[in-house]
Amino acid sequence: MNNNPNVFPQREIEKLPNSFYSHAEAIFHLSEVGIEVKQTRVADWLGVSRANVSQVTGRMQNSGLVKLGDELELTEKGSYLAKMISRRRRIVERFLSEILDLSWDKVYMETKNWENVLSPITEDAMLKILGNPTTGLFGNPIPYSGYFEGPMKRLFDVKTKKKYSIIKISEELKRDSSVISFLQKNEILPGNKIYISDTNNYSITVSVSKDKFFGLDQFIAERVFVG
Repeated sequence: MNNNPNVFPQREIEKLPNSFYSHAEAIFHLSEVGIEVKQTRVADWLGVSRANVSQVTGRMQNSGLVKLGDELELTEKGSYLAKMISRRRRIVERFLSEILDLSWDKVYMETKNWENVLSPITEDAMLKILGNPTTGLFGNPIPYSGYFEGPMKRLFDVKTKKKYSIIKISEELKRDSSVISFLQKNEILPGNKIYISDTNNYSITVSVSKDKFFGLDQFIAERVFVG
């Protein structure tokens, strides 16, 4: 499946509490999009209290998964765990969307029931059916797939009156089912072209389909990446 030297044996991964999975993945995603990995940020990402994050990350530190400082930092062991969870999530999401034809909002909710119990055998079978993709549903790299992420910019920062290719969407947007339904409905999908018509300090006007214009607020536009 991969040749990472810091492999966690599957039997050890299965013994970890689910809270370790979710916290490791949250730290990984925050780092992935360049957000400061503070306990408050992790709490916001997971929708739990800061006290809960403090308790869980303390236990993770004792297990050699994180380093505690001004920011939370995954150890090599913790990074491997986080990448394996993200890998499973992104594979499952593509499978549920492309093979089972579930809508994005349902995919995100259903994936939570799959990602922590997916075995390497099932993971490899899903990848084969999918044609061995290297990115997830939102265009983010599947860890250990060999994907190289090239230069890109946030949609909110690019020039107007130009067309761009959507490369990826931040995992952060998946926390709101209404947002991901909106993205799918309006075809804001990795690989699609998007035209920037106008912009101001708070939103931008875009078009994906010919002559169909709509607005994106700053929060979304800062989390869609184009090239």
